Amino acid sequence: MKKFLTTLAMSMCLLFQVAQAQLPADTLMTVEIKLVDADINKVENAVFIFEPLFEVDSAALPQHPPAVMNQINKQFVPHVLVVRTGTKISFPNADNLFHHVYSFSPTKQFELKLYKEFTAQPLTFDEPGIVDIGCNIHDWMLGYIVVANSPFFAKTNNEGDIAIELPRGDYKVTFWHPLVENSRLFSKKILSVHENMRVTWQLDNALPDDDGFQSGFGDY
Repeated sequence: MKKFLTTLAMSMCLLFQVAQAQLPADTLMTVEIKLVDADINKVENAVFIFEPLFEVDSAALPQHPPAVMNQINKQFVPHVLVVRTGTKISFPNADNLFHHVYSFSPTKQFELKLYKEFTAQPLTFDEPGIVDIGCNIHDWMLGYIVVANSPFFAKTNNEGDIAIELPRGDYKVTFWHPLVENSRLFSKKILSVHENMRVTWQLDNALPDDDGFQSGFGDY
């Protein structure tokens, strides 16, 4: 009986390995990550970028929705926006008041002068990096645009979770969050994706409740 069970286990293992080997190279695997800080608090608005270390078939490339950085109730929505290099971003103003959006960041410097209740001409973001944006009229408004060189990226939700589908292979993973020192959770981490994965990653430090931006005050 023991010999039979051993043989059965070996056969099942072999079948699993054969099944894995027979999967097409562009088969998509689901990677789920939960991010918490040192106090086990869920971390929202953290960005993960997965750079494939292999050539990806064009059929496996994700389709992203139109990129929009809105202005609602005197704050940028979303607070953090992630796009791929070369993406055009629209900056509609949903408020019945003027906004004056600008950025002095080296990645993209721009200025959208006084306007309200309409969408300014979309801007193209050609260089990878972080773009801090603000409003010259409402100086408490703060937003971030993360421009990624890879089409594979995700941002944690209010539960600290992401779920992304990736072709099988190895990826260099980079991480960014406005409150994490040096903008890194790890340095040049290589992630091998050959099956569905679910992991929890933890920051070394506890994070404050927010990064200093406010939802708006006053009448201007």
